Amino acid sequence: MVEMPRDPQKAARQALAAFEEQADKTMAALSIWALPFRSIYSSVILGADAAFSGGRMNVDRKPDVEKGSTMLARISYWRPYLSRTTAEIGRDLENALGAVTLKMHAEIRQALIYAHFCELMPFVHRGAFRIEETKEGFRLSYPNEDASHFEALDVIASELALTAIEKHFPFDPAPFLRMIETWPRLVGKDFTGVLRAAFDFHLKNVHEDVFIGAEAYERVLGFTHDEFKRVRAALMAYGTWCLGMANAAEASAIQEKGKRQVYFANECLEWLAPLHVSEMVLGVIDQIADVPRNRVDMTLRYFQEAAVAGETISGEGFLAPIQVVENSFLMSPRALQLMTPERNILYVLNKIDRKRFNDLVSGELEPSLLAHARLIFEALPGVGVKTNVIWAGREIDLIGYCHNTNSAVQVQAKAAIPANGARMTQQLETNTLKAVEQLKAFEDLVPEDKDAIIRAVFNVDAGNVRWSSAVLSRSSFGTVRAWQAMEGRAALNLQLLQSIVNDVAGDDAFDLASLPERALKVVSDIAAKGVKSWREETLDVFGTKIVIPLLDLDNPEIGRTRALLLRR
Repeated sequence: MVEMPRDPQKAARQALAAFEEQADKTMAALSIWALPFRSIYSSVILGADAAFSGGRMNVDRKPDVEKGSTMLARISYWRPYLSRTTAEIGRDLENALGAVTLKMHAEIRQALIYAHFCELMPFVHRGAFRIEETKEGFRLSYPNEDASHFEALDVIASELALTAIEKHFPFDPAPFLRMIETWPRLVGKDFTGVLRAAFDFHLKNVHEDVFIGAEAYERVLGFTHDEFKRVRAALMAYGTWCLGMANAAEASAIQEKGKRQVYFANECLEWLAPLHVSEMVLGVIDQIADVPRNRVDMTLRYFQEAAVAGETISGEGFLAPIQVVENSFLMSPRALQLMTPERNILYVLNKIDRKRFNDLVSGELEPSLLAHARLIFEALPGVGVKTNVIWAGREIDLIGYCHNTNSAVQVQAKAAIPANGARMTQQLETNTLKAVEQLKAFEDLVPEDKDAIIRAVFNVDAGNVRWSSAVLSRSSFGTVRAWQAMEGRAALNLQLLQSIVNDVAGDDAFDLASLPERALKVVSDIAAKGVKSWREETLDVFGTKIVIPLLDLDNPEIGRTRALLLRR
C-alpha cells in the first residue's frame, strides 16, 4: 500500500488541539483553586497594580498600563475555576495573602499565561494562523503579509472605538494623607470633597459612543443613560479614592519606621484590593450620584457578580469589577475605571439573557449607529443623506449624495457588540461579509437604475453619478477574510468617518466616490503612528513553548487620537 503524503498543517493543528485539551486539564488541577477567593484574587490584582504603578515601596520600574490592563482582562478567563474557591476572607488582607505559597504564586503566573493561550485558540480553530510543530512546542504565524497587515488595521479600528478617558485625575495628596492617618474614622470634608471632585471629573472626561437610543435605554435596561453615566462616574470615583488612599499609605510607610511602617505598608495593600462592606459602597454612590437606589442596583447588575457561588458575568476579557463576598464588595480600583464602559452592559445582557437581548436590544443597535453616522456624514461638505432607502424590495441603510461632485455612496451598517474576545470577533466578521453581500446586490445594478434612485430620493436631476460603497461598523470588521471581501469599498466606524470629516473641513464639496481610498488612508495613517511593530513572543504554557505573533502598539498615541475623534 502506498502511504499518502502527510499534511503538515493538518497534523500540527491536530497536535495543538490535543495539547489544548491537556492544558485545560492541567489548569483545572492547579492547587490555587483550593484557596480562598480573596487570597488568589487579591494576589492577582496586586500584581496588576505593580504593572500600572511601576511598583510600590520605592520599587522603581517603568509603569506598564497595557500589562496591568491585560492582567485584569485575563482573570476573566479564570471565572469557572474561581467559582470553585472558598469564601473565607481571613482576619485581614495580610492574613489572606499568607495562604498563597511560593508554589502557588508560580501557578498564578502559569494560569495567566494559560489565559493568554485561551485568547488565541479560537482564532487557531478558525484557521487564522499557520501552525508549525517545533522541538519545544508550536509556532503560530500569519499565513501571509496581507493577513498580518489587515489584522493590524482591524486592531486600530477596534482601539479607536474604545471608551476614552481624556485626562488623568489631578491628585492632591494632602486630603488623602489626612484621611489615611485617621482611617477608619474619616474627616467628612476631605472624604466628600475628594469623592465629589473625582465624580465630577469622571462624569466630564469619559467619552464614548451611545449604543442605543434614550427611550430604548430606559425601556430595556430599566435606567436612563444619564443615570448609568452618573453611577459609572461614582464607581470610578470610588476607585480613584481607593488609589489615592493607597498612595497616601505608601508615602507614609516610606517615611515611617518600625510598627507604623508595617501598618501603613499593609494599609497600602488593603486599599489596592479593598474589601468594603457593600452598604458603605452603595451609600457613597447614593451620596454623590443622586440616582434612586433601585436604579443603582439595576446598573450594578452589569458590573458585579458572586465571587464563589451564583451567577457570574465575567468572560472574554471582561472582568466584573465588583466581586460579592457575603455582605461585602471585593474590588479592583483599576477595574472600576477600566471595566465600566457602556459596551460591557450589552456584553453582559447578551451573555445572561440572550432572548431579552435579541428581542429588545439587537434591533436598537443599528438605528442608533445610523443616527450617529448620519450626523457625521452630513458634516461632509455638500453632502446630503437619506437613511433606510427602499429599492426593489431591498433596503439601503444610508445613501449620501453630493450634487457638486455628482457622487454618491451606499452604506450598509452592521452594529454588533464590539468584540471582547474571539467569539464576538467572529460575529463581527460574519456581519461584515453579510454587508458586502448586500452592497454587491446594489453594485450590480445598471447605472441608469442607480441614477434613478438618486433622482427619486434627493429630488435632483442627476445622471452618470459616480458611486462608492461602504461597510459601517460600531468598531472593527474581522480577520483578513473580511478585509479582503471589502476590497474597493470603504471600511468605516464612527471614529474613522469623523477623521475624514476633520480632514476636509473647510472644503466646498466632497467626492463620495473617493471614500474607499480616503478611509483606507485614514486607518493606514493612524496605524503608521500607532503600530510600533510585529514581533514574536514565546508563551510557556505548562512547559510547552508556543511562539506567537504579537503586535506592539503606541497606546498613548492611539489614546490621544481616540479622545480627539470621540470629542465631536
